[in-house]
Amino acid sequence: MTPVPSRERLLREGIRLMSERGFRETTVGDIEAAAGLTRRAGGFYRHFASKEDLLVRALEGAVAEIIGEISLDQVVSLKAIRAELILIARALIAHATLYRPLRLVFQREAHSLPALRRMAKHANKKLAAFDVIPWLKHALRRSERKAKPEQLGLMIFGPILIHIQAQDRGDAAFGIADIESFLPAWADHWAEWFEPGGKA
Repeated sequence: MTPVPSRERLLREGIRLMSERGFRETTVGDIEAAAGLTRRAGGFYRHFASKEDLLVRALEGAVAEIIGEISLDQVVSLKAIRAELILIARALIAHATLYRPLRLVFQREAHSLPALRRMAKHANKKLAAFDVIPWLKHALRRSERKAKPEQLGLMIFGPILIHIQAQDRGDAAFGIADIESFLPAWADHWAEWFEPGGKA
């Protein structure tokens, strides 16, 4: 089995510890020890300038992975709005589950970590620009609908984001714990909206 590089171990363990204990309560030595490195021997600082830098780099990596996972060509090759919506939604939910510890750290700590806040703002714009907005522009071109893609994106994918945030809290948004029971009706609604002559 190929050994996991020190940087990846530090990222994984740093996020895990900070999500469990909190940013301030987690020391660099704790992260080094959890990653199998000697405490305070400099292993952490060979890869990251600070704990906040670790979080920023983790967020950068998560965004790059999400953007690289599904291409516009792959989505539109389905040639059906409903199927495309479900593919995008499931990808968003899968990544949200995978990166939940990082998101929990961000939700609790971003107010006091300016570099992390800036990176998150940049990440949200990048994700929209590379994933959601191009698909929406393509979908609008295929229909007779006129709408601003950014506003439409919030309307369409807002419920998915609400579900993800509710899961982070250990809650069920509007009492719907299983998103799979919601996705078909959600996708049907928007697929009908995109149909030429569909309901306004």
